[in-house]
Amino acid sequence: MKFDIKTDPKLFHHYIIGVGIYPATSGDKAGNYFMKYRPVYFTNDDVESLEHASMLSVDKLFKTSSSEAVACVGKTKLVNTLLAMRMSATANQCTLHHFSVEFEVDDEDLNNIVNAANYSNHYKYLLKESLIRG
Repeated sequence: MKFDIKTDPKLFHHYIIGVGIYPATSGDKAGNYFMKYRPVYFTNDDVESLEHASMLSVDKLFKTSSSEAVACVGKTKLVNTLLAMRMSATANQCTLHHFSVEFEVDDEDLNNIVNAANYSNHYKYLLKESLIRG
């Protein structure tokens, strides 16, 4: 699994959300963004643990599969959730977005960013910059 997650010690909290666009058949909502998948929350500590798992999985001396390495660091649920989210987003033609923040936020805050992108170039820019590519 490869997600390009950038971390900053000052931005400890991370959220990945799925964003969809209403189809042309949606009447007044056609073309508007909406939050398709609720946030998956994790921290810099989780990212660090997954980096350790990544190193374990390529260790030539102690051969470890990716799933065993993830289990060793106790992040199986997080990885499975992110994999399922990525697969579902691909199947449903949605995009995934990563937000890093200094303090915890709730689902509604992230939903407000997505909804505001329908009316504000600033929030549209935030969505574009948070896009997870690949």
